[in-house]
Amino acid sequence: MSKQPSRSTPNRSRSTKNAFYRALLVSTISSVAVFSIADQSPMFFALTTLGIALVWLTSVRPSKPAPRAIINSVLLFVIAFAAFQMLRMGIGVSAFAVFVALLLVVKLLDLRLPRDDGQIIVLSVAILIAAVLTSNTFLTGVLLIISSVLLMRTVVLYQIYIVMHKSGAAQSRIKKGARIDIRSMMFATSFLCAVIGSVIFVVLPRNIGAQAFGQWGPASRSVSGFADSVELGRPGLISMSSVPVLDLTMLDRNGKNIGSEDSPAMYLRGAVLSEYNAGRWIASPVMSTPLTSRAKPIASNTTLKPRNLFGAPEWKHQFNITMRSSNDGQTYLFAPWKTVEFRVGAQPMRLGLDFDRGIFIKDGIGGRLEYSVRAVDTQLEEISYDESDVRDPLFATNIEPEIAALAREIVSTSGLDPDPAQRSVQDDQAVLRAIETRLRTQYSYSLDSQPVPPGEDATKWFLFERKQGHCEYYASALALMARSLGIPARVITGYVVSDFNTVTGQYTVRQSNAHAWVEAQVAPGIWRTFDGTPRDDFHSIHEPEPSIIRSLAKMYESIEFMWVRSVVGFDSKSRQSLIGGSSKDFGLTKLSERFMNRFAAGRDRLIIKALIIAVMVFAGAFVVGMLLIKYKTIWTSLSESITHWLSDLRRNMFDRVSWNTDTGYARLERVIHQRLDKLHIPKPNWVPLKAHIQDHHAAIELASPSLNALLGEASQLLYQHKFSSSSAQSAASKRVHELELSLRRSEKA
Repeated sequence: MSKQPSRSTPNRSRSTKNAFYRALLVSTISSVAVFSIADQSPMFFALTTLGIALVWLTSVRPSKPAPRAIINSVLLFVIAFAAFQMLRMGIGVSAFAVFVALLLVVKLLDLRLPRDDGQIIVLSVAILIAAVLTSNTFLTGVLLIISSVLLMRTVVLYQIYIVMHKSGAAQSRIKKGARIDIRSMMFATSFLCAVIGSVIFVVLPRNIGAQAFGQWGPASRSVSGFADSVELGRPGLISMSSVPVLDLTMLDRNGKNIGSEDSPAMYLRGAVLSEYNAGRWIASPVMSTPLTSRAKPIASNTTLKPRNLFGAPEWKHQFNITMRSSNDGQTYLFAPWKTVEFRVGAQPMRLGLDFDRGIFIKDGIGGRLEYSVRAVDTQLEEISYDESDVRDPLFATNIEPEIAALAREIVSTSGLDPDPAQRSVQDDQAVLRAIETRLRTQYSYSLDSQPVPPGEDATKWFLFERKQGHCEYYASALALMARSLGIPARVITGYVVSDFNTVTGQYTVRQSNAHAWVEAQVAPGIWRTFDGTPRDDFHSIHEPEPSIIRSLAKMYESIEFMWVRSVVGFDSKSRQSLIGGSSKDFGLTKLSERFMNRFAAGRDRLIIKALIIAVMVFAGAFVVGMLLIKYKTIWTSLSESITHWLSDLRRNMFDRVSWNTDTGYARLERVIHQRLDKLHIPKPNWVPLKAHIQDHHAAIELASPSLNALLGEASQLLYQHKFSSSSAQSAASKRVHELELSLRRSEKA
């Protein structure tokens, strides 16, 4: 029969130390998970979690810290690696998070004292801050709240563990009543933080200091699927990520939302590419002149229009666009063709634009962008031809003879004249439709991009060898064949808009909606959209059929939209609509804006100063620390001498019994504890001093009989001080000082 454990035996699996370490492990891994999801980096989570698990099993759990030499060596490697990454990629949030994660794993090897555990908590908080600076999605917000609760529980258990560790009872079990009190305190603290946070949220809008932190702000970099150039023949698989890039609301002239699930797909233009060379499309030298070099700061809520509005038709649709994130520097703003008005949103922009080509480029710090455009529907615009109409000169393009021959064959088969000199401008649209039909019916769509044979033109290889490819191949082939027939054509890269959410009343544009198509001139000054991508494949990619999974995804996106609009995008306008325009914020908004603007203006200079000061403080502290360690005896003796001199000076100047009684006895008690520590018999917190000295009478007597007598008398005086009358304490005050000096002399003897 097995022996049952005694009731008095502490349950180590539920001891204070083990409870704290379990909470520490869970909160640390949760912080890593939150950043991994925010940064969309599963590799970060896998490697960091693996490192934490290995160190936890080999060092933390068995309480075997690694040798200092190993820890210092690994720490130097981490610092060198971080410096290399900083020089290669710059100081960004992701690099900072990787550095903190490496420090965290190294620090787990060195858990010797409770303060080391506290440093692990601080590093976990740093990783959570990196997650906040990386992403502001709804999922990140929910996980951040959960991780914060876990972290709060860890902090509470850490405070309890410190007290229990000092008393030597870290292996004791937390009683049920104490656990209930801890939960109640956590609930009350969480509620108070929620109330305070809500007040701050309403008082201070999110747009304050939106550009103050540069690349350290939320969503300062994005992966959109869009590219401002086309390079055919690169091997790989085209991404079909469903991550939202932007939201779009379509209104008519009366301000009514006219979006619907049944509306045809719309093209949202980004880059205009007109220069081709062996499979690569780029902007022409004229178009590639950086608009940002001519960019100007545009105030918020400013409407911009083309200079020449003579004869321009009225706009038909208004598109309110919200880009969820944008990169720092030059960023294309997406708009339909043809845009006749551009309105800046609530945040001012540094903007370069060209209405004639339909190019809009924002320069400056990235982040969330809002703007609206008004456009004419050129696809339905009636064209008036004249016998004197002539085509614009073509851009210089190297077209393979085989591609030109194929274009002539397609047009001739359709009963049209392939010679641009003999063909009327009115027939150009029919020519383009014939080429468009051939591409849609005789070629297949594929997301698998195969490498082009060396020396081969990528578009020619697609048309005559591969005969399958993605949208960029179809756009390139259509544009080159149109040009070979004398028709001006250009490749456009941007997005297809088709996914309408009935709950939010908006279209959601994803990374997978990135697309390339062609705009061709069908009459003087009139450009229309053509797309050779097979319609079935186009429909399956950009207009998928309804399904249960798709319905659930739209439901989540509705929640995400409300989060972005109500929480992330809570700006001054939202605040006024919520609590009124005349509401007071006690000047906090203006004060915060002034501070953030000053910080943004001198951010780089402030960072450099902070780094210099940090290096100076570290170097000074290191030198002082080394001197204190090397000359510890001298410093200690000097400090004690100064303390004694000050004590005697104050005693002579202020002969007050109360001062002698309070301060003298406190100093005497400290000296007693120092002597006991020197004898390697420190007093536990729960044992009375006099009883402790009596229990170790033999050990003290063996070390020094005279010291034993001094400690006995000193403890007796302290006992009398606590429990005797004030007159007796006054008579003994002089003896207290004498015993203190005698104990200090015995230490030096």
